[in-house]
Amino acid sequence: MKIRIEDEYEDVIAKAARGLGLSLPELSALVASPESSLALLFEGNLDLPLLRALAPLLGLNSDKLGVLAEHGWQPSIVGTIEGLRLYNTACPVPGYQAMTVNNYLVYDPSSRQAAVFDTGVAPQALLADLKREGLQLRALFLTHTHFDHVAAYQEIIQQTGCTLCYAPALEPFENARPICAGDRVELGMLSMQARETAGHSKGGTTYVVDGLAKKIAFVGDSIFCQSIGKAHAAYAQALCNNREQILSLPASTVLCPGHGPLTTVAEELLHNPFF
Repeated sequence: MKIRIEDEYEDVIAKAARGLGLSLPELSALVASPESSLALLFEGNLDLPLLRALAPLLGLNSDKLGVLAEHGWQPSIVGTIEGLRLYNTACPVPGYQAMTVNNYLVYDPSSRQAAVFDTGVAPQALLADLKREGLQLRALFLTHTHFDHVAAYQEIIQQTGCTLCYAPALEPFENARPICAGDRVELGMLSMQARETAGHSKGGTTYVVDGLAKKIAFVGDSIFCQSIGKAHAAYAQALCNNREQILSLPASTVLCPGHGPLTTVAEELLHNPFF
């Protein structure tokens, strides 16, 4: 399944500017360029030399940002991993009608025990896969509790009878058990460990799963392919947690974000302008 990259260059520079608390007039003075030119750049009118000049002032890598702006790279297509399913569904919001959201199904191929990571907004395909593959849903994990990641929570519980649900301890949610950094849950041959990746949300949690052919990390909106989730109020924390808790994982680790395509640690280290 080919999924478009979530953020354009203008999303990246807007997130960085807001995270650093830099206004358009301040950036105009720093980069020695008219405010009107910068305004056009932030609106998606690409001026590559200006973008490259602006990047270091925002703590961004100018080469990586230029590649993103020119759509010069796509993440490698991650081959089918037995035990992992991605669901990408439409989730239009005012001002962003093209928005989609991801959620995931993971299962132990031997025991057929399964877990769901985030719920998305339309669980029909997930529910059909559980039935068709003869899987037993044993646990539901939330990376964070923003609407698009929990909208189908009750429907999944009602349709499957799953009662073991986990949510970040700092984001209590509808009878879910609190989970904290370092906590580990075993499911058949699979092992899931929680890591704190707050920033986009106050309790944002990444789940690192071992036991399949590749190590997998469900990162929610902490990091996207070539970008990060909004973290206006905790920007430094978001960058730090992404570096220390996600990009420190083995290079081949498959990153499963809440929006956009699958990527890997190695690919983000090479292509993400924030790092």
